[in-house]
Amino acid sequence: MEQWLTFLRGNFHHLDKSSQELIYHSFRELIYRDICLLFRDHALAEDVVQESFIKIVEQAPKLRNTTNMKAWIKKVARNTAYDYLKKNKKYRYVSDLQLVKESEFVAPSIQVTIPEQVEEQVRDEMLHEALNQLNIKYRNVLFLFYVEEKSYREIAEKLQLSEQALGQTLTRARKKLLHYFSRKWVD
Repeated sequence: MEQWLTFLRGNFHHLDKSSQELIYHSFRELIYRDICLLFRDHALAEDVVQESFIKIVEQAPKLRNTTNMKAWIKKVARNTAYDYLKKNKKYRYVSDLQLVKESEFVAPSIQVTIPEQVEEQVRDEMLHEALNQLNIKYRNVLFLFYVEEKSYREIAEKLQLSEQALGQTLTRARKKLLHYFSRKWVD
């Protein structure tokens, strides 16, 4: 278990300020990208990250099983994000890809050439533009399946759909995404 997770399990409020900041930044690094991909807004993603962190600091010392703590942290953050989406159905998505890219951690051992970085950035921007063109239903299904790696059964239960209806929705979402992405990639 990573050191910051161990400190998170203890009494967080008794740690010195620099330790608390280190734990928060490690936590943020773990979940920010996923939350920002869902919201497409840096400020809202930061709010959800902070709210999730508060919940986790309160609940972590009460955990009995700590073998899969990272998964638990991600689940709490996702559920916090979904709660926010449910409360704010009129929310509009705005892509802020540069902020997502700036927050990513790149291991120093990985050497990527400049042309590869440019191509990856262009591809990512086009993919995010294509995702933004999808309706919220399709975007959520794709997010749950590909980013959160949920099973059909878990997604169907969460969205209150049959697995067959979910399969059709996922197929339609993939086709729409491919259509939008292909149009952008060719242009």
